[in-house]
Amino acid sequence: MKIKLKFNNSYLESISNVDYLSLNEENHYKTGFAAGTLFVKANYKIIKLLKNPFIKMILKFLYSKHKKRMQGIRVPEEYLEELRGYSESTKISYEHLLLINLRYEIRGCSGFAFLNPDGSLLVGHNTDASKILAKVMLRYFNPLIVSVQIPGKNKFVHVSYAFFIGAANGFNEQGIATSSHDSGSIHHKVVANNISAASLVRVILEKAQSIDGVSKVVQENFSYIPANILIASEKEHKFSVLEAYPSDFSFTVIANQSWVAVTNHYQSDKMQKYHKAIKKGSSDRLTCLHKILSGKNNFSIKEAIETLKDHRNGVQRDVTGYSIANMGTFQSFVLDVTKKDIYISNGNKLPVPFSGDFIKISTMSEL
Repeated sequence: MKIKLKFNNSYLESISNVDYLSLNEENHYKTGFAAGTLFVKANYKIIKLLKNPFIKMILKFLYSKHKKRMQGIRVPEEYLEELRGYSESTKISYEHLLLINLRYEIRGCSGFAFLNPDGSLLVGHNTDASKILAKVMLRYFNPLIVSVQIPGKNKFVHVSYAFFIGAANGFNEQGIATSSHDSGSIHHKVVANNISAASLVRVILEKAQSIDGVSKVVQENFSYIPANILIASEKEHKFSVLEAYPSDFSFTVIANQSWVAVTNHYQSDKMQKYHKAIKKGSSDRLTCLHKILSGKNNFSIKEAIETLKDHRNGVQRDVTGYSIANMGTFQSFVLDVTKKDIYISNGNKLPVPFSGDFIKISTMSEL
């Protein structure tokens, strides 16, 4: 059953418990206002939670505690305007929404990209968090795919969350795709005015038309937090891996190779010096991906989904998971960048790759 809500040039459609939000407004503020209005119309559970007096007290305390640190994180002004649109349309505190955007951390994601001989590009990704946070995400958020069209910028589609002004995993109209991961167990360094990692990924999707374009964005925007970002270019038949650190980065371009896999540790010799240690879970998941992808000449949607369901090392986790699918996996999807389709699990129990069906959402008409 499909349910479609409209506001201005935007709409929110629910398809088999997956929400598809199409935003087509003239600027960032109106984009945020339209999205927030549609979330209100759809009675999003997270709105009621954020308006709960007790939760508001907690968020007020956390904002006060982290305000100074957050002031050192750069978020492009147009994205903050979008957040103001969210706030004014939902009557949720702007400061609380900013806190949620800048404090949310992902722990233990797994991603891969595969270029088939016919040039088609698939990107698979499992998003993980602590078991408690993953349960909260499943309780208050439906799987959400967002298409964004703002004049003067690339159109792009990404797998998102309500009120999220950045981006993590998606693709743009130029065939540039991203799969984002945190980098764990790092000697942390704070560099004031570095860009938030989620903002960096969104800038890539909005501006880049090639791997060289991605490289330019990266050189101009150092990430505030350590991150591993897999980038794939369908048109150029190339990959790149950005290993980001607040004062350094490695940007490796990979050509003449059919696949790339990334988890939660730096793989380059240059960047491994920043690790306190490399977590066994991250290494185990990367090894699994290598075993699955090695020697493959073609890779289908079905095989990509089966890869995301792999739990050969068990579903348990501590700081991170040991299998591609584990008890922190609350989001699981395959991006068919060539056909502009997204296959996303509608599961409501952990791990979501095998607690629901993978629902096909077509975005071709938006791009």
